[in-house]
This record gives sequence, C-alpha cells and structure tokens, in this order.
Amino acid sequence: MRPRAPAPADGTPRTVLMCPGQGAYLPGALRHLRDVPAVAGVLRGVDAHSAAAGGTGTPVGPLLTDVGAPDPDRLLRTDPLAFDLATYAAVVACATVLLDLAIPPVDAVLGHSVGDLAALTVAGAVTLEQGVRLLHVRDRLLRDARLPAAGLLATDMPADLAADVLRVHGPPQVRIAARNAPAQTVLAGPADQLAAVRRTTRALGHRATPLTSRTAFHHPLLHEVHRAFRRVLRAQPVAPPTLAVYTTTAVRPARTAAELRAAAAAHLTEPMAFHRTLHAMRSAGCTTYLDSGPRALLSTLARTALPGCTTAAPSRTPADVDRIRHRLTTAHGDGRPHGRGPAAGSG
Repeated sequence: MRPRAPAPADGTPRTVLMCPGQGAYLPGALRHLRDVPAVAGVLRGVDAHSAAAGGTGTPVGPLLTDVGAPDPDRLLRTDPLAFDLATYAAVVACATVLLDLAIPPVDAVLGHSVGDLAALTVAGAVTLEQGVRLLHVRDRLLRDARLPAAGLLATDMPADLAADVLRVHGPPQVRIAARNAPAQTVLAGPADQLAAVRRTTRALGHRATPLTSRTAFHHPLLHEVHRAFRRVLRAQPVAPPTLAVYTTTAVRPARTAAELRAAAAAHLTEPMAFHRTLHAMRSAGCTTYLDSGPRALLSTLARTALPGCTTAAPSRTPADVDRIRHRLTTAHGDGRPHGRGPAAGSG
C-alpha cells in the first residue's frame, strides 16, 4: 500500500473515501479482485481472526468471491455474523485498493452507519483483527439482548415530511434513523410499527422500502447494547488515524481516542445526518467523494446532496484493477459525477 499523505493545507481540494454500511454486501463482489494481494490478505485475515475469536460460521472469502453465495436477505437470516463480517471485509478490501490507486491521494474517510468500523480500520485507528473481534462482540450483545423484531424502512420523503407523518400517524416507537438526502429519509422501529408506517407512507403517494437489516439501528431500542459495547470499546487501544475520520453523526472529524471509540458505536443509537456531514466536509475543502463499496450506494447520495462535486464508485461490480484505475482517471479527468446505482440505506 502506498504511504498515505497527511491532509493538505487549507484551500487545497481534498479527496474523501466513503465507507458504506450493510447495504454494501453483494455476493461475489470481489471475484475480479480476488488475486490482488491486498484484497486476498483482507479476506484471509478476516476469516483467520474470526476463527480465532470463536467463529464457526460461514467464511467470508467464498461469500465475496462466488456469485452463487447467498443473497443479503438469506445470509442475514441464516448467519447474521457472517453478513456483518462480509460487509466489513468488502468495504475494507475495496478501500485498500482505492488507497493504492487514487491520484490525488485520499485525505479523509467517511463512515456511513455500520461502515464507521470499516472507516476506522481504513484510517489505521483500529486493526483488522480489532474490527473482526468487535463485530463478534456486537453480534453476541445483539443476540443476548433478545430484541423484538425490528428494522429499517427507506422512504423518499424529506425529513420534515417524515417527521410530520410520524407525529400525526405514529406509531410511537418509530424514529427517524437517517437523513441521507433531500429525498431519502430512513425510519427505524419495531417491525409491526414499521409495517403500519409503510402502509401510511404509500397511501400518501410516497415510496417505502424495507432495508436488509438485522435490527433497528440508530434507535433507542439498542440503548443497552450501546452501553455494553461502549464499555468494551473503552478497553480497546486506538491509534492516531492516518486519515481524517468523519462520521454521519457529527460535522467535525473524530480526533481523540474517545471520539474515535464513540464513532465505532454510534450506529447503534445515534441518528445520522449524512447530507449535513457532506456539507460540512465540502466547507472544509472536500471536493471528490469516492465510494469504497461494491455498489454505488453513497456516491448516489453524495451526488444528490453536493451538486458540482465529483463523485465516483470505482469499485462497483464488475471491477478489476484496470477498470478501477480507469474509473478513477475518468472521474478526475472530466470533473463529472460517476458511479450510478441504488440509493443507500442505513446500518
């Protein structure tokens, strides 16, 4: 991996690497990159560290290199920990390739929901082994909590309208989990209440799509899980990051060890304001936003929120090293957005 340069002086355009959350899992997403040493190293490392942590489930290597692997819904039902590990591995592996190829080099990393842990790994604040072990701990905490069935619902409503719908129609435990874009608001809550909100939303003429998620991330329902996870994080060593680390729950980069640890747990209970973070980053000189997932999840949202900025999803499948390099060159060469794909969700 090429040494990472420090952030440029104020006034110099900055490049951001965006790390998506669980919407990034795609069967066989890394099949064209499986022989890249850095990618193979991430896949081997995740599986080895998972086995050392007591994991006996599905290895992530085959999930990310075989197009016949289980789809997201099936994998989440049958092996939620493997789903989490595969998502994490895919984003870290893609980010590793982009860090090597991006010209100009990347200056900052932005995590989206569960992607915060991948962002911390990419920035060197936590190791790959720590990331895997933390996902094992979080999986145990979620299972032990015996939470009611709950999830996430993506709507095309602006946040103000979504808030009005919830205030007028309820139900009482549904909350806004993410303000992703002017026309995408994600709701979280118990499954039965989300179903009622979905019916109301569609009756009002808006789209409402359930997201693949094991629970209602970014919701007070996970308060006790959040507290327990924070206690675990307090014992974790955190290194000074080599890239500025942003999250969707704050407008300034996380700098101290306490802030970096808090970022790893924020997705459990803290609501996201992706567009607000993007605008703060643009004010800080960030002009190019690269999606490190195998889909164009975050680049689509960033393009909507930041007209005029350069966005790209170089790792979107199918992608080998030559295609990624070409997409990066194209994105920087003409200044136009690249990387169209489905809108991102939460978690």
